[in-house]
Amino acid sequence: MILSTRTSRAWIRLLPVLVVLVVILVFVFQNPKDVKVSLFTFSGTLPLSVALLGAVILGALMALALGSVRIFQLRRQVHRRSGDSEGDNHRLG
Repeated sequence: MILSTRTSRAWIRLLPVLVVLVVILVFVFQNPKDVKVSLFTFSGTLPLSVALLGAVILGALMALALGSVRIFQLRRQVHRRSGDSEGDNHRLG
């Protein structure tokens, strides 16, 4: 039986992060061509890889924000329904 230590668990958690970092670095170095980027009134040139990574990050943040709002709505709805059912039980008794 192999015992797990804090250090071994830390390395196991760090390994996927390092793999993702390597993949991102390969992507950045393979896409160095500059492209023109416009966002609202701002415009400029960026390497293609940086522009795409920025778009992915903005998209992920938007999905996270919208998902968080929806989860908050659902939790509030469940809380209200559980409060209503408890109120019904008290009225019956």
